[in-house]
Amino acid sequence: MEERLQNSLKSDKSEGRLLSVKDGILRLGIEGKVNTNTAPEIETGINEILAANKFDLLILDFNYLEYISSVGIRILLRLLKTYGELRIENTSPEVYEILEMTGMTTLIPTSKKMGEISVGSEKMREFSVDGLEKIGAGFHGTVYRLDDETILKVIDETIPLEHIQKERDTSQKAFILGIPTAISYDVVKVGNHYGIIYELLNSQSYMNKLRENQDKLEELGKELGKFTHRVHNTAVDDTFDDIKQLELAKIDRAKEILDEDDYKMIRHLFEVIPESNTFVHGDLHPGNVLIKDDGELFLDMAFSGNSASGYGHPIFDLISFTQPVIGAVEDHPEEDFVSEFNGLTKKQNYELLNAYLKGYFDTEDEEYIEKVKEEILLRARAMKAIDLKWSAIMLQNQESAIVDGDDKRKIIRDLGIEKLFNNVETAFQRIRATLENKEGEFFF
Repeated sequence: MEERLQNSLKSDKSEGRLLSVKDGILRLGIEGKVNTNTAPEIETGINEILAANKFDLLILDFNYLEYISSVGIRILLRLLKTYGELRIENTSPEVYEILEMTGMTTLIPTSKKMGEISVGSEKMREFSVDGLEKIGAGFHGTVYRLDDETILKVIDETIPLEHIQKERDTSQKAFILGIPTAISYDVVKVGNHYGIIYELLNSQSYMNKLRENQDKLEELGKELGKFTHRVHNTAVDDTFDDIKQLELAKIDRAKEILDEDDYKMIRHLFEVIPESNTFVHGDLHPGNVLIKDDGELFLDMAFSGNSASGYGHPIFDLISFTQPVIGAVEDHPEEDFVSEFNGLTKKQNYELLNAYLKGYFDTEDEEYIEKVKEEILLRARAMKAIDLKWSAIMLQNQESAIVDGDDKRKIIRDLGIEKLFNNVETAFQRIRATLENKEGEFFF
């Protein structure tokens, strides 16, 4: 039986997978489990059948489908993209729930088996990380391998539930629009934390690839820039967050800790950024872009209210990409400093930024790149200065978020209060000096 399930879709009609072709409608049955092991053969079988028949509408019959993973979801997307119209019928409650959680039911008309009752529950599912393999950690959470198909991203307790739900929803909407990103499933409870279940991807982050291939910074930086530019060709609607307004709100919240002239200067820098409906990741850096065999994709749609994925001028992603470089290079006087963030030296960070911008703008024109970089660095330094000043004040007040934090806050604690305040003032001096010699309000 197991062998038959794993070979459940073949072009041989005796297998019963081609259910019918009538009046321009091709009905195709898929059985068993569509997962990492079975998906390649199943997709090959689907394509063989479709290539051998003429039809106007494709209907997938899931009457005997037990399970579909993220690789199966991607097969459905490819079919939808190729044939333009598709329907799914006879899904079990379990399969329907997966399709609904990943947003597929909003793209493809999907019906359940007659008489079936949904297994969905308003109660949030609960998980434990005991015994799970830890496979990574970021500034806001830790990632565990849940099984062979999925991961569990456990979010820090400081992040509100509505922000976590917003990340899941934004990831889902972006995926449905065709933006390359990981498939998100469900928001779950993990002890005193919340988490999000994502597909497990056979991939490597650009961050790790840069560390392992430091002799290829130029090539990898340009690749990353070109990928970002391709994604920026995607327009989104106002169901996403307006990134410009979020950044202005962040500046307004900092008014109480900034000198009035500095506040007005920074706010003006962001007010003059042109409006745009371009998709913006919101927390773009090499650690949030994965490399797969079939291309790159974004990871970690940022939290609404802190930084967020949404729409706006592409410069907002270029600012995000630049900020870690600013932190690695400009906050430390040592010439041989190596960033804890990406493992690159000061010189290599500059090389990476230049290569990234050349790839993004598809040019070797150094003069143009310098003008663009001026616009980006002005604003990256401004937002970095605000973040540093908040951190300095928190450290000065001995607030637990900084003082008792784990290694993710170690860099802030190690810099110390005096150094943090000095870095803030240095950033403002750089901004003022640049503005004195700057021509025009906005270059690109």
